[in-house]
Formats: sequence, C-alpha cells, structure tokens
Amino acid sequence: MTPEPADRDPADLPPTARRILAAAQSILAERGYAELTMTAIAQVSGANRALVSYYFGGKAGLLAALVDTLFQDPEVGLVEEIRTTNGPERADRFLDWQRRVSRAERTNRMLYELLPHALRDPEVRARFAQEYRTYRAVDADLLGAAPRELAEQELEALAAVSIAVVEGLGIQRALDPEGFDHEAAWRAWRAVVGAYLALPGPQPGRG
Repeated sequence: MTPEPADRDPADLPPTARRILAAAQSILAERGYAELTMTAIAQVSGANRALVSYYFGGKAGLLAALVDTLFQDPEVGLVEEIRTTNGPERADRFLDWQRRVSRAERTNRMLYELLPHALRDPEVRARFAQEYRTYRAVDADLLGAAPRELAEQELEALAAVSIAVVEGLGIQRALDPEGFDHEAAWRAWRAVVGAYLALPGPQPGRG
C-alpha cells in the first residue's frame, strides 16, 4: 500500500521521503511554485521520480505534505510549553511565539507561493482549510487562559484575527525588508491584544 506521509510528521518519514520533501521545500522557497516540477524535485533530491509517487502518491500528495509543514511548530514542544502557563505569562508567551512565526521568512515564502495555487485547486484548498481550522483552535486554546475570561466564540474570532495579522506582517516584511519596521508594528499589535485581554504592558526589553 502506498504510504500517505501528508498525514504524518516529516520526522517520521523514511529518509528518502524526507529528502524529497526537503527538496520540494527548497525549490518552492527559492525558485517559486512554477519551478516545482517532478523533474526538478528528482534532480535536487537525487531520488527517482517514481519514489515521489511511491511516498506521496504523486505531486498532489506532495503538495499536501508541503501544506502540512507550513503549520507545524518550528520549535518542537513550544505550544505544549505555553499550555503549561496561565494568565499574563501564557498570553505573553503566545504573542512572542506568534511574532517569531511572522518573521519566519522561508516558511512565509512557501506559504505565499502555495496560496494562489490553493485557491484554484479544490484538494489543496481543502487541505489549507483543514490546517487553518486546527491553527485557529490551537490559538484560541492558548488565548483561553488570559486574565479576562472570554467566550469560546470571542476566542475563535480573536485567533482568526491574530493569524491574519501574523501573516500580514510577514507579507509586508518579505516585500519590504529594509523599509518595513516589523518590530514597531508588532508592538502596536501586542498593545491592541494586551488591551483586549487586559494584559499588563510589555516588560522592559521585551518587544
């Protein structure tokens, strides 16, 4: 039976499958979606094209795996660490994590390359929708321990807006890395969220 690694953590994939996925990530981030061909993937990974189909079920499966990697925590275990805290500390650590996500240039480049394709491809769009639902649920959960008690609907709405801000800041930073003051923009967003959650102001030396 053909493996379906799109539903698994890349770390659990066989070495060849990880090499193929890494090659696809590199091509997507550095050359763009138009260059993400089976031939290019085979050349960069050093794996036979048939192995892409074997491990991922073809290009569609590989795209699904790429989408999954965009939403995986780059700092393994950080989300669980944040969950162990409560009140202002938890919300503050959550916002700090989101700031780092918005600065993850390589991941953001892959996201921006895949999104236009996702809007045209029902399968990729469904994969993105699934991942965003999970992303919102995680964010709502992490925001749920804020000092001010919020209803579930409020948390979900705040999580959705937070994701939009994170990705929007990432886009502006990618388009204008020299002229866009990411940290100033993030401080403004932190103040907005802090006021909404009734958090204390940022500590000295913190963004």
